[in-house]
Amino acid sequence: MPLVNPVIVKRHLRVDFDDNDSEIAMYQAAAESIVVEYVDRIVLAEGVALPGPDDENYDEFTMNITPAITAAILLLVGDLYENREADPDATGNVVLPKAVRSLLAPWRVWRTLDEKEVC
Repeated sequence: MPLVNPVIVKRHLRVDFDDNDSEIAMYQAAAESIVVEYVDRIVLAEGVALPGPDDENYDEFTMNITPAITAAILLLVGDLYENREADPDATGNVVLPKAVRSLLAPWRVWRTLDEKEVC
């Protein structure tokens, strides 16, 4: 189940035809995956109940999607949809656009490694 309603994604892209639906769905899935990986949380779609501490699927970093995370996903889908070729000027580690990082910063989890994990 996508985190963002596909109708909202198409409206954001200003696409009112169905020819590119499978391509848009692929970009949406990629953008959602990138965002979830970046914030390092389990993000649930709007209206999905968060598991309680006694639930076997409980994780303290589980959260419902927020407007900022939705906006970040929409920005990434738009970027993937409009820029279908690799950026020839990109060098080194290309990071997420600044606006996307700013939207996601409050929700990002910074985990520390135990000494055992480092060695």
